[in-house]
Amino acid sequence: MTALNRVQVHKAVFLMLVVLVQGDTQVGCVFGGSCVLPCRFQPNSDTILHWNKIFKTDRKKLEVHSYYDDQDQLGYQDPLYKGRTSLFHDQISGGNASLRLARVNLQDQGRYLCYASTSLNSQEAFVTLTVRAPMQSAPGSEVLLPCDASGLDDITWTFNHHQTILRRQAGQEVVVETEWQQHVRDLSESGSLLLYVTSSAQSEGTYRCTLRYADGEDVTHIELKILEDPVEEGSSSTVGIILGVVDPVIILIIAINSLYII
Repeated sequence: MTALNRVQVHKAVFLMLVVLVQGDTQVGCVFGGSCVLPCRFQPNSDTILHWNKIFKTDRKKLEVHSYYDDQDQLGYQDPLYKGRTSLFHDQISGGNASLRLARVNLQDQGRYLCYASTSLNSQEAFVTLTVRAPMQSAPGSEVLLPCDASGLDDITWTFNHHQTILRRQAGQEVVVETEWQQHVRDLSESGSLLLYVTSSAQSEGTYRCTLRYADGEDVTHIELKILEDPVEEGSSSTVGIILGVVDPVIILIIAINSLYII
């Protein structure tokens, strides 16, 4: 074997062993709602995907979702996640390993590891999930949906996980989709969205703020509930201030129509 061949072999071995690690992606999820934990990988054959919740203190981990042999493998899934997780199967071949988590609760808060392995390499990505209380508003009012862009210019707001509301990119004007132009009042420098609420059918649902940067993205999910009693015609008010990140020690009491924080 020549020296050149040995170098080529060493390079090939290195490529097979390389592990790509990114910084944590921050995801805010709504209590009782559903959200997506983003994860992408370089696609190739023999795909293996593992999602685990990890604990820094005792190095414990929970099996959240696994996929290999071209199908979900949930035999070792922790009971806490039973019936609440799913992947985007039609997008795995394109490198999408994102996890959809339903019926989010306080126990879901924490750090998650997305591990993706193919015949080419192995990759890891970390997602930190926080739980937020839902927001409330009423028809005929304005509501401010918070998002902290922290100086980032690439921001996208979507509705119910798939419908684009608007997008702002560096050096470009904000582009608002036609069907949302009557609802969007303003997009602040920080990325917060001011909406005019019409009816529950049009406005109630999950809003997602996605911030993209060189190493990944941060995602915030906000669940907006529309109250039955509309605001009187001619009045103008801004309601639905965010209740903040829900800490594990906070007690949640579910009333008939409202969510209270003590």
